[in-house]
Amino acid sequence: MKRIYLIIAILISATYQQANAQGCVAIKGIGGICNRPSEGGSWYLDLNSRYFKSYKHFVGKEEQHERVEGGSNVINHSYELDATVTRVFNSRWSMGITLPVLGFGRSSLYEHDGKTRHSTQSFGIGDIRIAAYRWMFDPKTSHKGNLQLGFGLKLPTGNYTYMDYFYKKADSSVLGPVDQSIQLGDGGTGVTFEIN
Repeated sequence: MKRIYLIIAILISATYQQANAQGCVAIKGIGGICNRPSEGGSWYLDLNSRYFKSYKHFVGKEEQHERVEGGSNVINHSYELDATVTRVFNSRWSMGITLPVLGFGRSSLYEHDGKTRHSTQSFGIGDIRIAAYRWMFDPKTSHKGNLQLGFGLKLPTGNYTYMDYFYKKADSSVLGPVDQSIQLGDGGTGVTFEIN
């Protein structure tokens, strides 16, 4: 058990860096996978859901209360469902594929006519993730704890040019790409690393 804590402490120390707030709602949820060790031939279905609403504005550490009070704030609603199917090959190895279903809404003044609050939406499949997982210690002998590492690939399957209508004038609308915070994907392929 002591070696598990030592490995975790080393990994955390090696990857530590100062983090600052990103200032936008660009993060998509990625459901975690951590199945208990089992014998090969097992299948698991994990469903993770997330709802998130953002409506506050910050410049550095200072909150701009006047944006909310005056009604000029941007409001984002994020609904996410991650469906993950995991195949267990043996007591240590497994592989999972995650399919995110996303529904986003964003309302603002400045993206439209500047006077009336209007909304844009997006809905669909996000960026799919495929990952392999390994329990680092033999589950048959490590009863007090274990460490699972995962390594995967995020594929650009989500639409990153989703379009909706913007109301620039009271009597007309213009079709254009929604804000990046409610796009279904980011258009890039990525590598993922997990510790459970």
